[in-house]
Amino acid sequence: MISSFFTADYRDGRVLFGGKSYPAGVFATHLLNQFYIHDTAARIAVFRDELNFHILRQLRDGYLNITELVKTGENTLEALKALPKLRPFDGVNTEELRNIVETLFTEQVGREICQYLATKAKLSLLPQEEITTGTADRMKVVTDFFDTEQKIEDIRSILRFFDALADDLILVHDKLIRFCNHTDESERLDEAHLLPLALEIFGEHHFAQNGRYIAAKKNAKSKNATLAKRLAFDRYYSFILTDFFEGLHYGHYPRRCEICGRYFLMQSARRQKYCPYGIAPELYRGKRITCRKYAAVLNRKEKAENDPIVSLYNRRCGAIRTECVRGTITKDFAEAAKRIAKEHKQQALNDDKYAKEEYRKAMSRAALYAEADRNLN
Repeated sequence: MISSFFTADYRDGRVLFGGKSYPAGVFATHLLNQFYIHDTAARIAVFRDELNFHILRQLRDGYLNITELVKTGENTLEALKALPKLRPFDGVNTEELRNIVETLFTEQVGREICQYLATKAKLSLLPQEEITTGTADRMKVVTDFFDTEQKIEDIRSILRFFDALADDLILVHDKLIRFCNHTDESERLDEAHLLPLALEIFGEHHFAQNGRYIAAKKNAKSKNATLAKRLAFDRYYSFILTDFFEGLHYGHYPRRCEICGRYFLMQSARRQKYCPYGIAPELYRGKRITCRKYAAVLNRKEKAENDPIVSLYNRRCGAIRTECVRGTITKDFAEAAKRIAKEHKQQALNDDKYAKEEYRKAMSRAALYAEADRNLN
């Protein structure tokens, strides 16, 4: 049901959604920027109350409170109002979904479902001799099982989606923030070096994927079609996770601008610190300028290395994370090594002599791993 509204095509590092083409990874970046705008997650959570759970449980157990069904429909319509404020839902036909909700969550549909459930209960109690004589078949003709079962499945699909949406927003937002906060620990900002970080943060998330291969044109002017993946999603988390990893595969990843604080989608392995389209918070000679131009005015070198103490620490933690994902060291050993590396970093920041004479030697792979091995044993 929801998946028919929530479908995207993927090809060559791009995603086609709502009739428009975007670089893969852009929707994960949008979430980082739009999460707090209009309190979208909070508004959805307010209207995702226990009634959703009650209706799902009732349908599972074979009965229905019609009043609660109608109230749940009203709450779902309120939650729908918040969706267009958050991409990609601004590209979803929410008006059509609204019409479906208004049609399904009514007293009439509630009565149909109750009649269906009552008939099924009677069927289950029929003695075998009556089933043999065709009584069950005649009872099924009176109640349209197929039509009612489709309505029940549509109601379940809508409620499950909205029930999980608020939690999905919070969960994936927090994990994306963690990823962005640790990207500079990687030696290079490409797939090979960022993937271990992503897998450490997101873990192994399994979700049912309803998809197929299709022929799609690269753009409106293309004459020939190429192979693309069309995926349908029943959860927002699955959509953002797919968008994020599809982008990462092609070297796309979210970064936070050090001028305006907004996130932007990087599409190269550069250590770019300033977004190319954001507007700086202060005027320059009375005019508004982009963050990158503002950084140039302040004489900030975009490719300049960070503090050498922090830079060495970040590179070492990135290397430890990579080895952990590859299985050459255990997770416990990796955590111990990173903890020791952090202690050396703090000591170097507080002790200039240590930073100049001992820090680099202590942060070498051999010395750090030997110390971690001693601590664990």
